[in-house]
Amino acid sequence: MFDPRSNSLNALRLLLASLVVVSHSWVIGNLGEEPALGARTLGAWSVLGFFGISGYLITRSRMNGQPVSRFFRARFLRIYPGFLAALLLVAFVFAPLSVAVGSPGGFTLGDSLSYVVRNLFLYPPVVSQTTIGTTLPEGEIWNGALWSLFWEAGCYIGVGLLGFAALRSRSTAILVTLFAGSTCLSLAAHVGWIPASELTLAPPLMAAFSGGALLYLHARRIRVLPALAVAVAVLLVSVATGTATVLAPLPFALLIFALGAVLPLNRIGATRDLSYGIYIYGVPVQNLIEVGLPDLSLPVYLLLTFACVVPLAWASFTWVERPAMRLKRRVRPALAV
Repeated sequence: MFDPRSNSLNALRLLLASLVVVSHSWVIGNLGEEPALGARTLGAWSVLGFFGISGYLITRSRMNGQPVSRFFRARFLRIYPGFLAALLLVAFVFAPLSVAVGSPGGFTLGDSLSYVVRNLFLYPPVVSQTTIGTTLPEGEIWNGALWSLFWEAGCYIGVGLLGFAALRSRSTAILVTLFAGSTCLSLAAHVGWIPASELTLAPPLMAAFSGGALLYLHARRIRVLPALAVAVAVLLVSVATGTATVLAPLPFALLIFALGAVLPLNRIGATRDLSYGIYIYGVPVQNLIEVGLPDLSLPVYLLLTFACVVPLAWASFTWVERPAMRLKRRVRPALAV
Protein backbone atom coordinates (compact mmCIF):
# COMPACT_ATOMS: atom_id res chain seq x y z
CA MET A 1 0.00 0.00 0.00
CA PHE A 2 2.85 2.42 0.82
CA ASP A 3 4.88 3.60 -2.17
CA PRO A 4 8.29 4.94 -1.06
CA ARG A 5 8.59 6.89 -4.32
CA SER A 6 5.20 8.61 -4.13
CA ASN A 7 3.71 9.37 -0.72
CA SER A 8 2.70 12.21 1.55
CA LEU A 9 5.24 11.73 4.34
CA ASN A 10 6.98 15.04 3.58
CA ALA A 11 3.65 16.82 3.97
CA LEU A 12 2.97 15.00 7.23
CA ARG A 13 6.45 15.83 8.56
CA LEU A 14 5.84 19.48 7.70
CA LEU A 15 2.55 19.31 9.60
CA LEU A 16 4.19 17.63 12.61
CA ALA A 17 7.00 20.21 12.72
CA SER A 18 4.45 23.03 12.54
CA LEU A 19 2.43 21.46 15.35
CA VAL A 20 5.54 21.42 17.54
CA VAL A 21 5.83 25.19 17.01
CA VAL A 22 2.13 25.67 17.70
CA SER A 23 2.32 23.57 20.86
CA HIS A 24 5.30 25.49 22.24
CA SER A 25 3.48 28.79 21.72
CA TRP A 26 1.40 28.37 24.85
CA VAL A 27 4.39 27.97 27.17
CA ILE A 28 6.91 30.31 25.53
CA GLY A 29 4.26 32.97 24.90
CA ASN A 30 2.97 32.68 28.50
CA LEU A 31 -0.46 31.69 27.26
CA GLY A 32 -0.99 28.72 29.58
CA GLU A 33 -0.43 24.98 29.42
CA GLU A 34 0.26 23.28 26.10
CA PRO A 35 -2.75 21.44 24.65
CA ALA A 36 -2.57 17.74 25.41
CA LEU A 37 -4.23 14.43 24.59
CA GLY A 38 -3.67 11.29 26.61
CA ALA A 39 -1.28 13.17 28.93
CA ARG A 40 0.95 13.99 25.93
CA THR A 41 1.28 17.51 24.60
CA LEU A 42 0.64 18.28 20.95
CA GLY A 43 4.38 18.69 20.47
CA ALA A 44 5.12 15.34 22.13
CA TRP A 45 2.67 13.59 19.80
CA SER A 46 4.43 15.21 16.85
CA VAL A 47 7.84 13.98 18.00
CA LEU A 48 6.41 10.46 18.35
CA GLY A 49 5.28 10.75 14.75
CA PHE A 50 8.75 11.86 13.63
CA PHE A 51 10.35 8.86 15.28
CA GLY A 52 7.83 6.41 13.82
CA ILE A 53 8.53 7.76 10.33
CA SER A 54 12.29 7.62 10.92
CA GLY A 55 12.14 4.04 12.17
CA TYR A 56 10.54 2.89 8.93
CA LEU A 57 12.63 4.97 6.51
CA ILE A 58 16.01 4.55 8.22
CA THR A 59 15.56 0.78 8.46
CA ARG A 60 14.61 0.73 4.78
CA SER A 61 17.75 2.73 3.99
CA ARG A 62 19.94 0.34 5.95
CA MET A 63 18.36 -2.67 4.26
CA ASN A 64 19.35 -1.57 0.77
CA GLY A 65 22.79 -3.16 1.14
CA GLN A 66 24.89 0.00 1.13
CA PRO A 67 28.20 -0.02 3.05
CA VAL A 68 27.86 1.01 6.66
CA SER A 69 30.24 3.95 6.13
CA ARG A 70 27.98 5.35 3.41
CA PHE A 71 24.92 4.83 5.59
CA PHE A 72 26.44 6.76 8.50
CA ARG A 73 27.74 9.48 6.19
CA ALA A 74 24.29 10.00 4.73
CA ARG A 75 22.67 10.17 8.17
CA PHE A 76 25.33 12.58 9.46
CA LEU A 77 24.98 14.89 6.46
CA ARG A 78 21.21 14.94 6.79
CA ILE A 79 21.03 15.91 10.45
CA TYR A 80 24.25 17.51 11.67
CA PRO A 81 25.02 20.47 9.34
CA GLY A 82 21.56 21.97 9.90
CA PHE A 83 21.85 21.36 13.63
CA LEU A 84 25.28 23.01 13.82
CA ALA A 85 24.09 26.04 11.84
CA ALA A 86 21.15 26.46 14.22
CA LEU A 87 23.45 26.10 17.24
CA LEU A 88 25.78 28.82 15.96
CA LEU A 89 22.93 31.15 15.02
CA VAL A 90 21.37 30.89 18.46
CA ALA A 91 24.72 31.46 20.19
CA PHE A 92 25.97 34.36 18.07
CA VAL A 93 22.86 35.91 16.48
CA PHE A 94 19.72 35.18 18.50
CA ALA A 95 21.29 35.78 21.92
CA PRO A 96 22.72 39.20 20.92
CA LEU A 97 19.42 40.11 19.23
CA SER A 98 17.52 39.29 22.42
CA VAL A 99 19.56 41.91 24.28
CA ALA A 100 19.07 44.39 21.45
CA VAL A 101 15.27 44.01 21.47
CA GLY A 102 14.82 44.38 25.19
CA SER A 103 16.13 41.50 27.29
CA PRO A 104 17.20 42.90 30.69
CA GLY A 105 19.86 40.19 30.97
CA GLY A 106 23.20 39.82 29.30
CA PHE A 107 25.84 37.36 28.17
CA THR A 108 29.52 37.04 27.44
CA LEU A 109 31.41 35.53 24.54
CA GLY A 110 32.29 32.68 26.90
CA ASP A 111 28.58 31.98 27.47
CA SER A 112 28.01 31.66 23.73
CA LEU A 113 31.09 29.50 23.19
CA SER A 114 30.11 27.26 26.10
CA TYR A 115 26.62 26.89 24.62
CA VAL A 116 28.09 25.66 21.33
CA VAL A 117 30.73 23.36 22.85
CA ARG A 118 28.46 21.68 25.40
CA ASN A 119 25.76 21.05 22.80
CA LEU A 120 28.02 19.90 19.94
CA PHE A 121 27.08 16.24 20.39
CA LEU A 122 23.49 16.85 19.34
CA TYR A 123 22.28 18.45 22.57
CA PRO A 124 23.15 15.49 24.81
CA PRO A 125 21.09 14.97 27.97
CA VAL A 126 22.52 15.99 31.36
CA VAL A 127 25.58 17.84 29.92
CA SER A 128 23.77 20.09 27.45
CA GLN A 129 23.57 23.84 28.04
CA THR A 130 20.10 25.29 27.62
CA THR A 131 20.72 28.99 28.25
CA ILE A 132 23.18 31.70 27.23
CA GLY A 133 23.98 33.97 30.15
CA THR A 134 20.82 35.66 31.39
CA THR A 135 19.43 36.56 27.97
CA LEU A 136 16.18 34.70 28.74
CA PRO A 137 14.06 34.72 31.91
CA GLU A 138 14.95 32.09 34.49
CA GLY A 139 13.72 28.64 33.52
CA GLU A 140 13.44 29.42 29.79
CA ILE A 141 15.39 27.38 27.21
CA TRP A 142 16.85 28.82 24.01
CA ASN A 143 16.19 25.80 21.79
CA GLY A 144 14.46 23.04 23.71
CA ALA A 145 13.28 21.30 20.52
CA LEU A 146 16.84 20.05 19.91
CA TRP A 147 16.63 17.53 22.77
CA SER A 148 15.17 14.82 20.54
CA LEU A 149 18.06 14.90 18.02
CA PHE A 150 20.44 13.08 20.38
CA TRP A 151 18.02 10.16 20.63
CA GLU A 152 17.33 10.27 16.88
CA ALA A 153 21.05 9.91 16.20
CA GLY A 154 21.23 7.09 18.75
CA CYS A 155 18.56 5.22 16.79
CA TYR A 156 20.53 5.76 13.56
CA ILE A 157 23.63 4.28 15.19
CA GLY A 158 21.64 1.31 16.45
CA VAL A 159 20.22 0.53 13.02
CA GLY A 160 23.63 1.02 11.43
CA LEU A 161 25.36 -1.36 13.84
CA LEU A 162 22.72 -4.04 13.38
CA GLY A 163 23.98 -4.31 9.82
CA PHE A 164 22.40 -5.76 6.73
CA ALA A 165 22.96 -9.40 7.67
CA ALA A 166 21.71 -8.95 11.21
CA LEU A 167 18.60 -7.16 10.02
CA ARG A 168 17.92 -10.03 7.68
CA SER A 169 18.39 -12.79 10.22
CA ARG A 170 17.65 -11.46 13.70
CA SER A 171 15.98 -8.09 13.29
CA THR A 172 12.52 -9.14 14.38
CA ALA A 173 13.72 -10.54 17.70
CA ILE A 174 16.04 -7.60 18.34
CA LEU A 175 13.46 -4.97 17.43
CA VAL A 176 10.64 -6.69 19.32
CA THR A 177 12.88 -6.81 22.39
CA LEU A 178 13.75 -3.12 21.97
CA PHE A 179 10.10 -2.20 21.47
CA ALA A 180 8.95 -4.25 24.47
CA GLY A 181 11.76 -2.95 26.67
CA SER A 182 11.05 0.67 25.72
CA THR A 183 7.35 0.18 26.38
CA CYS A 184 8.08 -1.31 29.80
CA LEU A 185 10.33 1.63 30.67
CA SER A 186 7.60 4.02 29.53
CA LEU A 187 5.13 2.21 31.78
CA ALA A 188 7.54 2.33 34.73
CA ALA A 189 8.01 6.07 34.26
CA HIS A 190 4.28 6.60 33.82
CA VAL A 191 3.35 4.92 37.12
CA GLY A 192 6.24 6.53 38.99
CA TRP A 193 8.53 3.54 39.48
CA ILE A 194 11.28 5.53 37.75
CA PRO A 195 11.79 9.19 38.78
CA ALA A 196 11.03 11.63 35.97
CA SER A 197 14.15 13.07 34.30
CA GLU A 198 15.56 13.92 30.88
CA LEU A 199 16.28 10.22 30.39
CA THR A 200 12.66 9.14 30.90
CA LEU A 201 11.69 11.17 27.84
CA ALA A 202 13.52 8.69 25.61
CA PRO A 203 11.64 5.34 25.98
CA PRO A 204 8.49 6.43 24.10
CA LEU A 205 10.71 7.66 21.25
CA MET A 206 12.61 4.36 21.17
CA ALA A 207 9.28 2.52 21.07
CA ALA A 208 8.09 4.70 18.19
CA PHE A 209 11.32 4.21 16.23
CA SER A 210 11.46 0.43 16.75
CA GLY A 211 7.73 0.28 15.98
CA GLY A 212 8.33 2.04 12.65
CA ALA A 213 11.17 -0.39 11.91
CA LEU A 214 8.88 -3.35 12.63
CA LEU A 215 6.26 -1.89 10.29
CA TYR A 216 8.84 -1.84 7.52
CA LEU A 217 10.06 -5.38 8.13
CA HIS A 218 6.53 -6.82 8.27
CA ALA A 219 4.82 -4.50 5.81
CA ARG A 220 3.77 -7.29 3.44
CA ARG A 221 2.15 -9.30 6.23
CA ILE A 222 0.04 -6.51 7.70
CA ARG A 223 -3.63 -6.49 6.71
CA VAL A 224 -4.32 -2.79 6.51
CA LEU A 225 -7.95 -2.42 7.56
CA PRO A 226 -7.84 -4.74 10.60
CA ALA A 227 -4.52 -3.23 11.69
CA LEU A 228 -5.89 0.30 11.36
CA ALA A 229 -9.01 -0.61 13.33
CA VAL A 230 -6.89 -1.95 16.17
CA ALA A 231 -4.53 1.04 15.99
CA VAL A 232 -7.36 3.58 16.21
CA ALA A 233 -8.93 1.66 19.10
CA VAL A 234 -5.65 1.60 21.03
CA LEU A 235 -5.07 5.30 20.37
CA LEU A 236 -8.54 6.13 21.69
CA VAL A 237 -7.87 4.07 24.82
CA SER A 238 -4.52 5.83 25.31
CA VAL A 239 -6.19 9.24 25.10
CA ALA A 240 -9.07 8.27 27.40
CA THR A 241 -6.75 6.78 30.04
CA GLY A 242 -3.85 9.22 29.78
CA THR A 243 -1.42 6.45 28.76
CA ALA A 244 -0.22 7.71 25.39
CA THR A 245 3.45 7.37 26.36
CA VAL A 246 2.89 3.64 26.83
CA LEU A 247 0.28 2.66 24.24
CA ALA A 248 0.51 5.17 21.39
CA PRO A 249 3.94 4.83 19.69
CA LEU A 250 3.29 1.83 17.41
CA PRO A 251 -0.38 2.48 16.49
CA PHE A 252 0.39 6.16 15.86
CA ALA A 253 3.20 5.18 13.48
CA LEU A 254 0.84 2.83 11.65
CA LEU A 255 -1.79 5.55 11.32
CA ILE A 256 0.78 8.03 9.95
CA PHE A 257 1.95 5.59 7.28
CA ALA A 258 -1.61 4.82 6.28
CA LEU A 259 -2.23 8.55 5.88
CA GLY A 260 1.05 8.91 4.01
CA ALA A 261 -0.11 6.25 1.58
CA VAL A 262 -3.58 7.64 0.83
CA LEU A 263 -3.40 11.43 1.17
CA PRO A 264 -2.90 13.21 -2.20
CA LEU A 265 -0.16 15.52 -0.88
CA ASN A 266 2.90 13.95 -2.46
CA ARG A 267 3.96 17.23 -4.14
CA ILE A 268 4.31 19.06 -0.82
CA GLY A 269 7.95 19.02 0.22
CA ALA A 270 8.99 17.06 -2.85
CA THR A 271 11.61 19.63 -3.86
CA ARG A 272 12.08 21.61 -0.63
CA ASP A 273 11.57 19.83 2.68
CA LEU A 274 11.24 22.61 5.26
CA SER A 275 10.16 20.40 8.17
CA TYR A 276 13.61 20.09 9.75
CA GLY A 277 14.25 23.82 9.54
CA ILE A 278 10.88 24.64 11.08
CA TYR A 279 11.60 22.20 13.89
CA ILE A 280 15.06 23.53 14.79
CA TYR A 281 14.27 27.24 14.44
CA GLY A 282 10.77 27.41 15.93
CA VAL A 283 11.76 27.77 19.60
CA PRO A 284 14.54 30.38 19.12
CA VAL A 285 12.24 32.55 17.03
CA GLN A 286 9.45 32.23 19.58
CA ASN A 287 11.81 33.17 22.42
CA LEU A 288 13.03 36.22 20.53
CA ILE A 289 9.49 37.37 19.81
CA GLU A 290 8.47 36.90 23.42
CA VAL A 291 11.44 39.00 24.61
CA GLY A 292 10.79 41.82 22.15
CA LEU A 293 6.99 41.72 21.91
CA PRO A 294 5.51 40.17 25.06
CA ASP A 295 1.78 39.73 25.69
CA LEU A 296 0.77 39.08 22.09
CA SER A 297 -2.46 37.18 21.47
CA LEU A 298 -2.08 33.59 20.26
CA PRO A 299 -3.13 34.24 16.61
CA VAL A 300 -0.76 37.23 16.27
CA TYR A 301 2.04 35.34 18.02
CA LEU A 302 1.67 32.34 15.70
CA LEU A 303 1.41 34.50 12.58
CA LEU A 304 4.57 36.39 13.46
CA THR A 305 6.38 33.17 14.45
CA PHE A 306 5.72 31.42 11.15
CA ALA A 307 6.47 34.60 9.19
CA CYS A 308 9.98 34.43 10.66
CA VAL A 309 10.47 30.64 10.87
CA VAL A 310 9.51 29.73 7.30
CA PRO A 311 12.20 31.95 5.68
CA LEU A 312 14.78 30.55 8.12
CA ALA A 313 13.70 26.99 7.26
CA TRP A 314 13.92 27.82 3.55
CA ALA A 315 17.42 29.24 4.02
CA SER A 316 18.46 26.22 6.10
CA PHE A 317 17.33 23.78 3.43
CA THR A 318 18.66 25.81 0.50
CA TRP A 319 22.07 26.80 1.85
CA VAL A 320 22.86 24.15 4.47
CA GLU A 321 20.82 20.94 4.29
CA ARG A 322 20.59 20.42 0.53
CA PRO A 323 24.27 21.21 -0.17
CA ALA A 324 25.23 18.84 2.66
CA MET A 325 23.05 16.07 1.26
CA ARG A 326 24.65 16.51 -2.17
CA LEU A 327 28.03 15.66 -0.63
CA LYS A 328 26.98 12.07 -0.02
CA ARG A 329 26.61 11.57 -3.77
CA ARG A 330 30.18 12.72 -4.40
CA VAL A 331 31.85 9.95 -2.42
CA ARG A 332 33.91 7.71 -4.67
CA PRO A 333 32.88 4.05 -4.34
CA ALA A 334 36.40 3.07 -3.30
CA LEU A 335 36.17 5.41 -0.32
CA ALA A 336 32.68 4.34 0.71
CA VAL A 337 33.47 0.76 1.64
